[in-house]
Formats: sequence, C-alpha cells, structure tokens
Amino acid sequence: MSKRSLGLSVIIILSLFVLNSSLGYAQERTFAIKEKISLHNLSREAKDIRVWVPYPVSDAWQEVKGFKYLSSVEGKIIKDEKYGNKILYIEFPSDTYPELELALEFTILRKQYDYYSNPSWDKTNLSGFLKANRLVFVDKQTRKLAGDITKGLKTAVEKAKAIYSFILKEFVYTKDDPRVCKIGNSKLALLFKKGQCSEYHSTFISLIRSIKIPAKFEVGFPLPQDKKEGMIGGYHCWAKFYVDGSGWLPVDISEADKHPEKKDYFFGRIDENRVHFSTGRDIVLPYAQDKEALPLNYFVYPYIEVDGRHYPDAAIEVSFADK
Repeated sequence: MSKRSLGLSVIIILSLFVLNSSLGYAQERTFAIKEKISLHNLSREAKDIRVWVPYPVSDAWQEVKGFKYLSSVEGKIIKDEKYGNKILYIEFPSDTYPELELALEFTILRKQYDYYSNPSWDKTNLSGFLKANRLVFVDKQTRKLAGDITKGLKTAVEKAKAIYSFILKEFVYTKDDPRVCKIGNSKLALLFKKGQCSEYHSTFISLIRSIKIPAKFEVGFPLPQDKKEGMIGGYHCWAKFYVDGSGWLPVDISEADKHPEKKDYFFGRIDENRVHFSTGRDIVLPYAQDKEALPLNYFVYPYIEVDGRHYPDAAIEVSFADK
C-alpha cells in the first residue's frame, strides 16, 4: 500500500470515529441496575405467593455480571419454553403478609448492535417469527398494505426500509392516548397511526411478517444518554428481522421518530443505552395458573400470582448508575 493510500485510509477511519462520537454513539456502556419489587395489602388468608421476574439477557452484545437476588426466600432460574427467556422464579411462604419486598442488583456491559459489522445469525424459531401473535396480526389487511408499501422492491432489506419509512412518515409518537398506547396492538396502531415503541414495532413486525420475512420483538429498559444515574420510568422495545444469508437486522423506529437525525442509524443498529430482558410476545410462564392473565402480552415487569390469581398490587422501582 502506498503512503498516499495509507494516509487516506487513516483519514477515513478517523473521520468515521469522529462522526460516531459527534452523534453520541459511544458503542458500549457499563452500568448497574437495581430493581425493587414491593407487594402491598396481602391478605392474611394468602397461602400461595409466586413471583416471576425477567432475568436480563446474556449474549454477544450484553454481558450480565454480579447478579444478586436479595431476599430471605430462595429463588431459581427457569426458562419459558417458546423463546427461552430466563426467569427468576420465587415461591414465598404464606406468613409473608401483609408486606413483601425483594430486590435485584446486577451490572450490565452493553454494546452497540451493528448489523453491518457483527450481526446475530441465530436461526432458532425462525418459522415461529413468521406467525401472528394475539395482538400482532398477519392477515388480509396487513398483507395488502405491506404489498402496496413494498411494490416493485426485491430484497428483504429494501422492503423493510420501505416499511420503516412508512411508519416514520405516517405515525405520530405519543404516550397520551389510552385507546392505543402501551398495548402493542398492530391493528389499533394502524387505525390511529400513533403510539409509542410498542405500537411502532408491533406494526413493523405485522407488516414485515406479512411479506414472509421473520421478525421478532425485544423489550427491556432504556437508559438516558445524557444522564449517568437515576430512575428508569418505563420500558422500551425494538424489533429485528431476519435477512437470509446476513442475519438479524434491528430497527428502533420510535427512537428514529424522536431523533430524526438518527433515522439512518436506527435502521441496522441499536445503541448501547438500553438493557434487554426478553424476546417475543404471548409469553407463557412455567407454573403460572391464571388463564385470564396469560399468556403475557410481553414480559418486562415482574408477574405475581397469589393463590393462583394475578396480583396487580405491586410497586416496582428500577434505577441505574453508570460505572
């Protein structure tokens, strides 16, 4: 290689580094998570108290260190059968009334996921990721819409980018409409054309599956890029679709909508400002009994049953601190 070519290569590499840095893409982040779960007003008659807590994912992009479960009652790690999500499962004795508390602490090393340089090739359950879920529809309506959006396009990436762009153009980001927000119902989202991350990505998955491309839902918690510690106020989700011969390509459409300057970045990459807890919809929890509450739409917050019935009276606090 000539000195001139070498010099040009160095300039290009440095330019890309500066560009990524200027956009805030640090590419990895280490932080501690603390989660506190409190059950209130338990009946003195309660005999069977069970808690299922999502256990953080461990993979090439997220490393879990120093997991601690703080309680006098021993728990065990189980998995859901369909997706293989890890779950901390605890059965409490009946004498825990009227209050019950447990806490989790762990450290996460989170890396940027970049399809263009290091994609996941995991083909587990690809056929399952082509099928509809209860609220993520694949039907005549979604097939027609997806066909219209992708008409004339050939590759999976081109078609997915067209659907991505359609949602960015047509949807309005909001958390304030209880008719649609936080439900993750793709038909409602297409009707109202608004919502938050769950609506954006349920719609994307519906449409991409409708043209026979596998897609999956992932959920966890977001971390503010501009803060080093604090409380986490809610969940965040994103989607991935499978490109045959190339692996899983992620999209974070709601973040792209909130940050238009990053719309190209969030097609093919997800940043390190998040923690991933579970994959999939319609989660079936081992040992759970309340058929009216199950399967879970998605699994990011603890699920609790008291005497075989879903128990909603729980307070959950999640905080983070960079390390």
